[in-house]
Formats: sequence, C-alpha cells, structure tokens
Amino acid sequence: MDYDPIASLESVGYLEREASFLYLVAVHSGYFLRRQYYRFAGRKGGTLASQLLKKAAHRQHIHVIECGQGWHIYHLTSKPVYEALGRRDSQNRRIKGDAHIKSRLMVLDFILANLDANLLEDEAGKIDFFTTQCGVGSELLPRSYAGKLMYFSDGFPILVSNSGIPRFTFFDEGQVTATRFERFLKQYQPLFAALGEFELIYLADTESSSARAAGIFNRFLPADRLRGVTSTTPLGVERFLEYLAASQRYDTIGGVSSARDLEVLREGEHLYTSLEHRALQAAWNIQSTSADRIRQRFLQKSLRATFSTVVLPYRYPTDAMYHRPLPEDGCETIPQTTGETVQSGDKP
Repeated sequence: MDYDPIASLESVGYLEREASFLYLVAVHSGYFLRRQYYRFAGRKGGTLASQLLKKAAHRQHIHVIECGQGWHIYHLTSKPVYEALGRRDSQNRRIKGDAHIKSRLMVLDFILANLDANLLEDEAGKIDFFTTQCGVGSELLPRSYAGKLMYFSDGFPILVSNSGIPRFTFFDEGQVTATRFERFLKQYQPLFAALGEFELIYLADTESSSARAAGIFNRFLPADRLRGVTSTTPLGVERFLEYLAASQRYDTIGGVSSARDLEVLREGEHLYTSLEHRALQAAWNIQSTSADRIRQRFLQKSLRATFSTVVLPYRYPTDAMYHRPLPEDGCETIPQTTGETVQSGDKP
C-alpha cells in the first residue's frame, strides 16, 4: 500500500488502537466479539470496548447481531471503511451463514494469538509468495470461480516460518462430516506437492473434531503416496507416467482410447507444461528413457508434511443469533441503541 490504512480510520475519530483492531477485523474476519478487542488491547475489562462500539455504531460502521443471554457479535459492514482500508471488494462485509461467521471469529482468535508471525495477509500476497518466492505455477494454486477467478477463496491465514516453510491453516467450525476438510485437502494437494515441505494446522473448538482430522490427513497423504511428489510431478511420479502413456496412445491412434485417458490428458495439459516435461515426453516417445528411469529421477525426493491440531478454548455464540436485515448496499442504519445494549457483554 502507498498509504497508511490505520491513519484513514484515525481521521474519522478512532484511536490508533481502535483503528488497528478494525483493520485486523476487516482483513481477516469481518466479525468480532467484545472479548477479542480486550485481548488485542491487553485488557481484561473496563470501558475500552464500549467506547469503540459507541463510535462504530454512531458512524454506522457495524451491524449488531444479538445472540441472547447478553451475547453480541459485531459485524464490520461499512463499505466506506473497507474502501479506506484498501478492501473495496472484500467479502467480509457481506452477511454470511452462522457456520461461516463462527469460522471467521475463530480466524480472528488465531490472528490475535499470532500477531508477531510472518503472515501472508491477502490473496495478492499469497499469490506473490508462492509464485515468486517458491516458484510454483499459478495453475497449481487452489482456486475457485464465483463470478470471477479467485485464489485461496477460503480466506484462511497462511503463515511463513523463519526458515521459509509455509504454515497453512484449516478452521473447523463444528461441521458434522469431514467433507469440507477432505475437499480442502484435495484442492490444496497440487500446491502441497509442488512445495515439497509444508505444515498444516487444523483448528477446532472440540477434541473430537481434531482426532478425526488427524486420521483423514494420514489417509490423504500416506507415506508411500508421497514418494515421487515434486514440483515437476505434483501428483506423484506414477501419475506423470500415466500421462506419458496416455499421450503416446493419443498420438498413435489419433484420439483417446478411454474415459480415463481423456481425464489424464486434460489434467496433464495444465500440470506438465515446462521444458523439463517436454524433454521427458520427447524421450519417452522415442524410447530413450523408461518408466524405471523416470521413477529413479523423482523418487529420490519426498514430500515433508507436518500436521498438528489446536483446540481453541473459547465459546462462540453463533447458535442463538438474531440478524437484523440489511439493505443491499450493506450501509445499514443501526437502530438507536441504549448504553446498556451497546455495553452488555459478549461473554469470554
């Protein structure tokens, strides 16, 4: 950025501490709890949170979600705030489902616990790190389409260790099945394979979810499956050999011979595009190399993956939420609130 986003919020009356916290909320979550601001400020209570909430409510920057029993979730919705922070198109200002809100609150807790870490802050920073510093092709990055091409659309934080090892995160907001985690692993597999070494941190708020996740990860990336996984063969050397054979059959008969060949060829069009791939394919076609030689070339390398789980010791009041409807532009007029409403807690 060529400007100071914190100063943009200070200019409308927020203290530096308040502006810095709202910046973290805008970038990583969109939602926050009173206790999270106290944690950021290094306080256990007092009037700090009430002062921030009164300012934000007066300026119509937040939407209050009532959860019952004195709980509130605060949603930073103001379009001008996101524009001032350089986040004009952020999805964080949009109202989401209860599960999504809980996962974003969990993300914010993780960020607050890792403020000193080297963090890849947004989509642009993640793309730059993996393509420029790690040399990974953009076609191997996790992506999705929602009106436009989006990379790392889950929005989960990615840290980088002091030795340059990426540390990915996945947040389980209490899913009944493991489908979403399995889909996450599948989506990230090409990137994991291209990196050669990475860490994955699974965060949940129950022990049972963490135990289940460890079993899924071990099944997804067993030791024998990791052999031969490199940046050149991101899905393993056997998959590359399958592509070479399918490609040769295609050239021989002038078409595909099976549905599996078609699948492998379409996949390979995006994965095997480098000069090294072309050289190996040419050598394969004239039989100057063999499957065993190619295996020997890549099986000397292996993927080093570290998996860990973290149970967050917090309660998230998303099971009893009441949403006030917002206009389409998201710039709602917050109803007049009494001091008691704004000051009533969202318990730790």
